[in-house]
Amino acid sequence: MIDCHLHVWTEDESTPEKRAERAEQLRGEMDRQGVDRIALIGEVGNTIEECRRYNEIVAKYVEEYPDLFYGWARVDPRLGDAAVEEFRRAVEEDGLVGLKHHFHGTPVNISDEEFFPLAEAAVDMDVPIISHVMQRLPADYRDPSEAFTEDVVELAERYPDLKLISAHIVAGGDPEYRIKNVEDVDNVILDISGSNCETGNVEMAAERLGTDRLVFGTDTWFQPGVGKLEGLDLSPAEKTDIAYNFENLLSDDVPNRYSADELAERKAETRARFEALERPREETIVDANAYVGNWPFRSLDASPEALVDRMDEKGVDEAIVSAIDALFYRNCHRANRELVADLEGYEDRLIPFATIDPTYAAWRKDLHEAVEELGMRGVRLFPCYHDYDLDQSAVAELLRECADLDVPVMIVAVLQDQRQRHPRMQLRGFEDGGTRSFTEEHVDQLVELLEECPDTDVIVGNLWNNAERVYEETCVSKPSGVRLDNQVRSGRTLFVLDDLFYYFGYQGEELVETIGTEHLVTGPRLPFHIFEAYYNYTDNLPVDEAEKDRVRSENVLSLLE
Repeated sequence: MIDCHLHVWTEDESTPEKRAERAEQLRGEMDRQGVDRIALIGEVGNTIEECRRYNEIVAKYVEEYPDLFYGWARVDPRLGDAAVEEFRRAVEEDGLVGLKHHFHGTPVNISDEEFFPLAEAAVDMDVPIISHVMQRLPADYRDPSEAFTEDVVELAERYPDLKLISAHIVAGGDPEYRIKNVEDVDNVILDISGSNCETGNVEMAAERLGTDRLVFGTDTWFQPGVGKLEGLDLSPAEKTDIAYNFENLLSDDVPNRYSADELAERKAETRARFEALERPREETIVDANAYVGNWPFRSLDASPEALVDRMDEKGVDEAIVSAIDALFYRNCHRANRELVADLEGYEDRLIPFATIDPTYAAWRKDLHEAVEELGMRGVRLFPCYHDYDLDQSAVAELLRECADLDVPVMIVAVLQDQRQRHPRMQLRGFEDGGTRSFTEEHVDQLVELLEECPDTDVIVGNLWNNAERVYEETCVSKPSGVRLDNQVRSGRTLFVLDDLFYYFGYQGEELVETIGTEHLVTGPRLPFHIFEAYYNYTDNLPVDEAEKDRVRSENVLSLLE
């Protein structure tokens, strides 16, 4: 696989030894994930001297590690002829593969005249351009220099011989719009990278554009990016094409380009790997964050039957499920009753959690009916969808009631990245353009809630990079001045691993060291997400199989005994 889109993001690259730290770190990740090459993206300067220095750093990575890296050039279009000259120099002298453009730091839209000389130089040298592209909602903030697909189409039609990569098709915004907008513009290639790994988007792009117009990239979201490609509903041959299409865009002058025989060998190995991955996993896996029901904003086959079929394909043994409909019913408890009826015949695979809104009338009666009469095994709270804060007194009352009933509570912020929301769907706490995780204010309230309800078993999703803070403040005895703060929780506290900021193996080492596997659960969020994209988090934890089993299934099942 060739990752066409990865940022170096290294503080000190001044010496071969400093560059070796990053290169060898990436080599380990690549070996684990089956990636052959990475096209590196460095920084960009606002003077020609800075641009040249950053381009030469990327070129040194390629020179020192030709088996690992290609490299992109970067320049500031506002520097005019000097920018074009530096772009040409970086390609012709340093062997870089093309131009990466991002509006951050160089606020020029690719559809502006100021950018056209760089496009003309790319055509002349027969090298690609990869551009940051987004499709934000009208209500979101937009910098006019940020490219949308309308800008992509304008540039591609102006220069039909330009090989233009529209980056991260599923980074945010509306991927279906982006796909359809460039469908008839043959010189636009879509990079499948991006922080979202929702089902169906890349498959739609393959159907409408063909796999020959898709290239593999991660945008540095390495583990989920690789898993996204692995888990696509495409054939191993189609996934292999996507994995290596970037090689077809390279100029013959790229010094470390694969020979035809080398490329054929790599593709054969990768195709065999994809074929092996089609077999269901054999270890015991529980998705702690799955759903059934009707999602109103896109086509999603989320019936119990379809969910179990998907679980069988992937090797998932059981899933904790709640009703999607409960997020949108005024009285969410009606959806709990419907869920139990819908799960008839699937009781051995699907574990029902009730959705309770503690600010809605008669929630206690609903809770007791759900647990004592309907046999539901736990509770899920969706404060952002049901429009309440976690510091409302009713929330703590519900958690204490659940402790008395001996059922766990799961707290979830969102089910989709808010950049992809319906334009009329605005959730509490995400008014400022937040994407996928609890905000700092949410986390403040969550910590207070967990401290106030120490006996309740709790699972938390959407914590992003806040799990360590929540763990430290609620689960760890620690000195506080001359006092000992040992008011730790007696109830279990678990975090959904798939919702944490964790994209490289070394981040997993930090998680295991600071939180421990006893506080992590697997939750790839079927059927919303591509299973492999998030199961990679568990599969690549730097622990032995027994510890992984705790995360895969044992931790969450122990709450339900």
